[in-house]
Amino acid sequence: MLKVEYVKVYTGQNSHLDICRVLIAGGYLKKIVFTLILVLMLAVFFLLVWKVTRSYLDRGEDLNVKAWESSYLERGQPVPESGPREGYWGARVGNKVGDDITIWREPEIHLAGKIDIDAFGRQRYSSSVKPEYRILIIGGSVAGGAYASSISTTYFNILGKELERRGVPVEIVIVAAGAWKSSQEVRALKHNIRELNPDLVVFLDGLNDLTNGATSQTLYGEPAATHDGSQWTVLYHSHDYDQRVADYLRNMEDARNIAMSHGAVFMVVLQPSLNERSKRTPVEETLLNLTLEAHSSSTALTNAYTGISKGLSAQAQTGKLYFIDCSKAFDSEKETYFSDIWHFSDFGHAILGRIMGDTIYDILRTPEQLKSSR
Repeated sequence: MLKVEYVKVYTGQNSHLDICRVLIAGGYLKKIVFTLILVLMLAVFFLLVWKVTRSYLDRGEDLNVKAWESSYLERGQPVPESGPREGYWGARVGNKVGDDITIWREPEIHLAGKIDIDAFGRQRYSSSVKPEYRILIIGGSVAGGAYASSISTTYFNILGKELERRGVPVEIVIVAAGAWKSSQEVRALKHNIRELNPDLVVFLDGLNDLTNGATSQTLYGEPAATHDGSQWTVLYHSHDYDQRVADYLRNMEDARNIAMSHGAVFMVVLQPSLNERSKRTPVEETLLNLTLEAHSSSTALTNAYTGISKGLSAQAQTGKLYFIDCSKAFDSEKETYFSDIWHFSDFGHAILGRIMGDTIYDILRTPEQLKSSR
């Protein structure tokens, strides 16, 4: 029981001291002080976590700009004044839009010559003459054409123009969103394939499944329990590489089955990766080291990407899908390509578009493997 002899509440000069005496007598002041200390400790802890995360992001942003600009300067080319078409780290596009199917998608945005994303999160390319075939490309930000300086320099625009130059006019529909993993891409395929009715479905992806999310089963930004009991942050990675490889390959089998059930040919393009590049420039080396802070080692990431490549090659050898391994697509050049482990400037887009064009041309010119042309 609390024993109170007198209490002066907000009256008189010593009212605050009187209240303190009552709280001490009841043991309440100790509890309040303990609670305040605990809250303060937690606040300091979260502040430190935020500072570590913010420091990582700040370093990444600075390097991002330096590397992107270096890719032009090293080639004696002028640096596009407006930077990547969507802005560094997607700043020009803004926040993602919630989606019942894929959890999020890109917002509708139309910037002349830069970005043209419709209300369904789709981008399009169409040949100057009536298209004969429709290609559906699905993936994350790389599939969406990130870090090209304009629409005209995206890999998918270069792909479309290359096919038209060879006498194969096409329409290309891109369904992609930043940070998507293959589980989201499979959902996007299920949701879009009936309406779009493509001749060829292309998944351009791979790296997000190894790098995004705390575990193979969690999406980017989704909180998860850590193995060591530490506080979760968006940078946490459980190093479950074997599981990530297995889940990705299973998702590609699901995507292939969906495509085939709708009469479409299925192809996977394993995206270029800075970690796989053997001739990295100094700024690329710094970028990679920063990225690897969340991973056990460069070797672990390489082994996992090799596992994906081998798994897709095995599926391709059985005739289940077409596969292009672009993980080392930029190895023949000495200049900077990457702006981070995933993204690359116009020069990388040009190479990727041409590589994809070579194989896709051969596929589209094999009528028995496709539905009748439109």
